[in-house]
Amino acid sequence: MILVKDQIDSETKSFHSAKSIGLWAGVGVAALLQLFPAPDGLSSEGWVIVSLALWMAIWWITEAVPIGVTSLLPIVIVPLSGVLPIKEAVVPYSSPIVLLLMGGFIAAKSIEKWNLHTRLALNIVVRVGDHPKALIAGFLMASAVLSMWISNTATTIMLAPIGLSVARAITGEAKKNDGLVVAVLLAIAYGASIGGLGTPVGTPTNLIVIGYLQEFAQYNIDFAQWMSIGLPMVAVMLPAAWFVLTHWGAKIASDEHGRGGGVVQERLDALGKMSTPEFRTLITFSVIAILWIVRRPLNGLELFGATPFQYLTDHIIAIGGAILMFVVPAGKSTEKGTKLLDWDNAKQIPWEVVLLFGGGLSLALGISESGLALWLATKMGGLTSAPTLILILVLVSVVIFSTEIVSNVATATATLPILGAMAGNSGMELTTLAVPVAMAASCAFMLPMATGPNAIVFGTGRVSMSRMASIGLKLNILGVGLITTVLYWLMPIVFS
Repeated sequence: MILVKDQIDSETKSFHSAKSIGLWAGVGVAALLQLFPAPDGLSSEGWVIVSLALWMAIWWITEAVPIGVTSLLPIVIVPLSGVLPIKEAVVPYSSPIVLLLMGGFIAAKSIEKWNLHTRLALNIVVRVGDHPKALIAGFLMASAVLSMWISNTATTIMLAPIGLSVARAITGEAKKNDGLVVAVLLAIAYGASIGGLGTPVGTPTNLIVIGYLQEFAQYNIDFAQWMSIGLPMVAVMLPAAWFVLTHWGAKIASDEHGRGGGVVQERLDALGKMSTPEFRTLITFSVIAILWIVRRPLNGLELFGATPFQYLTDHIIAIGGAILMFVVPAGKSTEKGTKLLDWDNAKQIPWEVVLLFGGGLSLALGISESGLALWLATKMGGLTSAPTLILILVLVSVVIFSTEIVSNVATATATLPILGAMAGNSGMELTTLAVPVAMAASCAFMLPMATGPNAIVFGTGRVSMSRMASIGLKLNILGVGLITTVLYWLMPIVFS
């Protein structure tokens, strides 16, 4: 017990030490850079934005201060550097895409409040069978489906204990680095990351790309369009993850059996019959999802000579759906006056992610307006002469491995303005470059700090970093090939 306490105290001290180093490193690197003149061709304003980007990246990586606080830095630095006045620097924080993200978060909170996500996940897993390889496929699918609509972190937190119980039932004891234990836990983490590709609200990087295209290229990608490329990506990445986890990475034995399916069924039986609040939440959220999918046909729908849904957008649906959750009664099985959602639950949404998104867009605006994006694009101009397939391959490779150590939001934010300038200089379609960045930014599978799901699974103490890195590297490599191939073939069809 004393040894465990000493270990915990040691890890806590190391964590706080890293944060302290990150705090001063971020400020120090940013200040030190300004002691040197800007490179030839880059404005002084652009040089300040370079310092700001490095400052934010260091603080984001080390979490020297809360992530949301780091995301407020552009409000101070961008106006002070003369890049933009304050009233323009803060506009990205209220972008329609930020409202879409916020509305989706609030509506999804109702699913968590009534534990509907547990029922949905268990129903998926219990139907795949009792064989360990089938259970891994079930956890991959359950995690992916939930992560399309609710936070990938929340999905992993909810499924990880269930996965450990199943693995323990099969192996007898969920030992560290046991093949099945590793495969089940990583299936949950990888499924959560892959599932986020499927919908615009699945992960913030999707919305960053959609928002950037809307703001800077006047190109609108709606919910249905994104799903036309997102769902095929999920459909090819999930089997790839399953193959790595069962044959190439963890290598689950074909004769390994147990009562894992029985554990899942017991958990499902313990939930009992679906309650009225669960059913009403399912119906209400389904309405929101269906409206997102059919919104474009609704825009042109005529009723009695009028088009009442002409101005309906995905953002309006998200906010309207969030409001609806506060209006629909939970049902007779609850206290009178109870609604599907209340403010005490709603205010627990990850506001730091909302600020992170706004800060990322504000930084991207600073990169564009300061001339930094154009300067970098000019330096990288030779890339645009390469064949499109090779260019996408290079982008996807760089982004996937960059997001292993840098926030996926930070990677996408810093990359998009450069791609925008490159597209402007070469005449290429910006969607051809931007969409692969969004997909690649969510597919970092090697390191705990790469994504929230990876960190949660690593935190169980059942998967070593070396094991995660070894298995994740294989899936990263497959991901580079699959994302490049599928998007190269599919984007011209969807965005034609």
